[in-house]
Amino acid sequence: LSAADLSPGDIVVEVGPGLGILTEGLAKRGARVIAVELDSKLVALLKRRLVAFPDVKIVHADILQVTAGQLLKGNLPASELARGYKVIANLPYYITSPVLSHFLEVQPRPSKMVVMVQKEVGEVIAAVPGKMRLLSVKAQFYSKPTIVSYVSAASFYPLPKVDSVILRLDVYSRPPVEVSDVVGFFDIVMHGFSSPRKQL
Repeated sequence: LSAADLSPGDIVVEVGPGLGILTEGLAKRGARVIAVELDSKLVALLKRRLVAFPDVKIVHADILQVTAGQLLKGNLPASELARGYKVIANLPYYITSPVLSHFLEVQPRPSKMVVMVQKEVGEVIAAVPGKMRLLSVKAQFYSKPTIVSYVSAASFYPLPKVDSVILRLDVYSRPPVEVSDVVGFFDIVMHGFSSPRKQL
């Protein structure tokens, strides 16, 4: 919550709100939350739990099947669509990479993403040259990632098998390098990483 630099009225998309603990924290800080949950039982629970927060919208959907534009247009007045939004989420770890791509590669992009992810994945995203992978390049083409904090597996119940990190991505208004053909650029990057022990 603190890493997101929230101001009252900020528009936040939350992915996988689960039991709504983070959602409630966002609402109490004055955020306008669009929480996207796939599990229908959790959707029903969230609607009961968060009934006192009129600025929280619970959307029953698969986040990878709905665009940010559709979420914003379907849950905000037209006058607020140009304000921008943030993504704040404890991401389901098995869809971390697809979710990041889903928000970073398509307009409108968020101004900031603050997500909890598996430690090893977070370290790859924030890696420096020489230790980077395809995911590092993709994330850093669109944003400046920073590891805010490490979170021990002991912080969770039930106890997971992995540690986590809180990762902040400050999204660029335009990429830090000029690329005339983004698809071609990532095609080259992908081929470069496909055989990392070979010489080019």
